[in-house]
Amino acid sequence: MKKIYSLSVLIFCFCLGLNSQHLHTVEFIESLTASELNNQTSIQVENGIDLYKVTYFTAGSDGMPDTASGLFVVPDLDTDEHPVLIYHHGTSASKTLVPSALELEFNLYAGLGGIGYAVLAPDYLGMGESRGFHPYVHRATQASASIDLLHAFAEWVDTGHTGWNQQLFLTGYSQGGHASMSTHWELETHYSQQYPVTAAAHLSGPYSISGVMFDHMMSEVDYLYLSYIPNAVLGFQEVYGDLYEDLEDIFKPQFIDNINLFYNGEIDLVDLNIRMIFTLYNLCNCAHPRQLFNPEFVDKMENEPNNLFMEHLRDNDTYAWGPQAPTRIYYCTGDDQVPYLNSVVADSAMRANGAVDFDSEDFGNLNHGGCATPAVTSTIDFFAEFLETSSSIEKSLDRLEIYPNPSRGAIDIQGIENLRLVSLSLYDLRGRLLLQMGPSTTMDLSEFADGIYLLKIEGENEVHTRKIVLQK
Repeated sequence: MKKIYSLSVLIFCFCLGLNSQHLHTVEFIESLTASELNNQTSIQVENGIDLYKVTYFTAGSDGMPDTASGLFVVPDLDTDEHPVLIYHHGTSASKTLVPSALELEFNLYAGLGGIGYAVLAPDYLGMGESRGFHPYVHRATQASASIDLLHAFAEWVDTGHTGWNQQLFLTGYSQGGHASMSTHWELETHYSQQYPVTAAAHLSGPYSISGVMFDHMMSEVDYLYLSYIPNAVLGFQEVYGDLYEDLEDIFKPQFIDNINLFYNGEIDLVDLNIRMIFTLYNLCNCAHPRQLFNPEFVDKMENEPNNLFMEHLRDNDTYAWGPQAPTRIYYCTGDDQVPYLNSVVADSAMRANGAVDFDSEDFGNLNHGGCATPAVTSTIDFFAEFLETSSSIEKSLDRLEIYPNPSRGAIDIQGIENLRLVSLSLYDLRGRLLLQMGPSTTMDLSEFADGIYLLKIEGENEVHTRKIVLQK
């Protein structure tokens, strides 16, 4: 089945190349002002945005022609030359909870548009308008859905609807981290001349499917996000077609009915997860992922390391290369959904494979939800180093400087002379307010422990958030 899929993709891509058309439709949804965005998102913005639902031609998970959907977020700025950022969303509970419906992670793709990026947000295959079941954490189709959306955007730019300064940034959180790393790898391997990547930040993703995630899948430690496992199995079956003849080849019979209900769209991923945990506690009074599987499958996976299932898992690891564009990996050791060792493994492998401007950063004992804020804040700061634009991003960030940072206690805030400063507020990474003070260019942090903090700098008409590192 895999060879058939690959041949179908090649034929489809060849035919698509002949007419060189990816863009199908662009439908205006709505405009939001900067004020409206600041009330709806946690990212402080300076410009409004226009939102467009997009449909575009791509290859489906079966290798046949498909029409997928996504979102264009276009900044409302005087300049028409925007940097492009592909934002890869995290796990969705159902086919309709997608960026093109303004549902999933609106805070992030809208907020990034509100600081000056033209944001492209693919729904992924099997989601939104695309056919079939979503091939969850499947490396190749996540990349193709994103890159074909980029092709569609480039065609839209050629029609004069907006402009692109040819800078390209990539990011995503959770599944989106896996997807952004997939897209990054594919772009540098096959599109480095057409679409050179300016910088990328991959956030808390399951990069090691065959290693870290497999070990977790076979563990006897409670895990409260069990539905991710059948979601991946069903998605891989959608692409490869040979993981099983019947679901009972993999899962215990007590789970099959609910997995089928999820596959058929009769329940969503959250409902499936609740039902699986309830069933598992009735079986073993535990939430151990290993207990989902029938004993024959467990035996095969542990004693036949080159079996076909494991081969497919290896196909979807995303770290076995060395990125040449500036790249960061952000994660948290306290992550309760995606084990942090995914990032450690990716860091080691990418360095060994010749990564150039590369680093990773651990934000400590934060859970999966809590890790998003420092990861996204750091991504915005990292990308701002490479911007070549007169947009509000550059204007906002270039004039503000925190010195020294890292700090031993006291900091100076430079570049705020024209900000009409109202207040300074210090938060920890859980969002708790630790210190608030009136207008000042200095702040004494000596009473706080070493770690990472967020400094909110509020003026009369704008607000900025910067990361502060204390190292005494």
